[in-house]
Amino acid sequence: MQHPPIRLLSLMVLIIGSGICTELSALESDSKQPMYVESDSLEYDETKGETIYIGNVKGTQGSIVVTGEKMIVNQQKDQADQMILFGKPATIKQSPDGGGPDNHGLGNRVDYFPDSGILILNEHAMTWEGPDPAKSEHTVKSEHIEYDTKNSIYKAGSTKSSNRRVHTTILPKEARGE
Repeated sequence: MQHPPIRLLSLMVLIIGSGICTELSALESDSKQPMYVESDSLEYDETKGETIYIGNVKGTQGSIVVTGEKMIVNQQKDQADQMILFGKPATIKQSPDGGGPDNHGLGNRVDYFPDSGILILNEHAMTWEGPDPAKSEHTVKSEHIEYDTKNSIYKAGSTKSSNRRVHTTILPKEARGE
């Protein structure tokens, strides 16, 4: 299976009590769609292989939508090898395969490494499903959230730092309005 760029949003659904985790698949077709980027300005440095989009940045590729104030794309040999999105917050949204609520993530900085499939949300990071994090089945907040899209491994926080505590909210069905 091909993994679409910026596929954080294959979040793990936590089912407390049974201890079972199931993965929500992002739309596989997203990676086959063209990417469109809008911004107030653009700077391209061919020597560095770097493109900088500045001001009201919005990128779309299939169901993926990213927004921020600045996006830096580093590329080598006509292939993006790192994308960095900045904002207060920078946001990312993607629809899952098979329908269901959209997956969301945000942070003041979002890094994506296409070769490894690693997506990192930093500084006031949060992930959730559906339009409202307060009504999401689960919402995760931390200063650092990392998602390995190729191996479906989701990590938040750090055992090495107390400022990277993880705050998770898991709502019962009644509170979600089901």
